[in-house]
Amino acid sequence: MQGNCAGRPQNTLRRRSQLLTVHYDSKNLLVIIKNTARAEHEKGVVLQIQGHPATGGRDTHLVRNNHPVNLDMLIVGELRVLAGMNRQTET
Repeated sequence: MQGNCAGRPQNTLRRRSQLLTVHYDSKNLLVIIKNTARAEHEKGVVLQIQGHPATGGRDTHLVRNNHPVNLDMLIVGELRVLAGMNRQTET
């Protein structure tokens, strides 16, 4: 016997033919994330890889609009769009 998730029809994700693609551009130090579940007018997410000084050497982080990116939250948000859910949880 399988349990059902409340609020979501069973097998919803299997019926969708949407893709989340990640492209790494090593020449320009960019990471481009495209989500086919987004509306046509919404562009992909372009992240720049930047190096910065750290204790014991140098480190890197991803930047969007000159601000560091919380990669965990970005991926969760993209997966929510891919699954057809709201981008943010309702409070």
